[in-house]
Amino acid sequence: MNFTQYNKNTFEKIEWNVNTKDFTFKKLSDFFSQGVKTIQVFGFFFTKSENYGLQPIAITKDCLVNLPTHKKDVISEMLKNADCVNAIKNGECSLKLREYKSKYNKVCYDFDFVDTPTTSATPETTEEKKPDIF
Repeated sequence: MNFTQYNKNTFEKIEWNVNTKDFTFKKLSDFFSQGVKTIQVFGFFFTKSENYGLQPIAITKDCLVNLPTHKKDVISEMLKNADCVNAIKNGECSLKLREYKSKYNKVCYDFDFVDTPTTSATPETTEEKKPDIF
């Protein structure tokens, strides 16, 4: 019998190479209230909460973000994929925030995974607009 097949989090410990020593925790609502709609992430990990079980956490450039518990399975799957982990380390993953009302009429926050927009290495050249004489 191979009992390891029943392990849900079979990913190896990942070193994200981000110094989080002085980081504080923020909620998705903190970003949304500041008008931030997209957050670039550089890593994920889990903490264990007595009340809520495993809690997913995102590492950003300057803080840690508490994520909804229902995203833990998706993040676990992402962390099992080496290509996905490398892309996250390179800052290619972002979270697009959204606000919604729950069935209890409470304002809640969630996110969708999106590719981080890349900035063009060479700016587009445009012709200078010539003023109309007439």
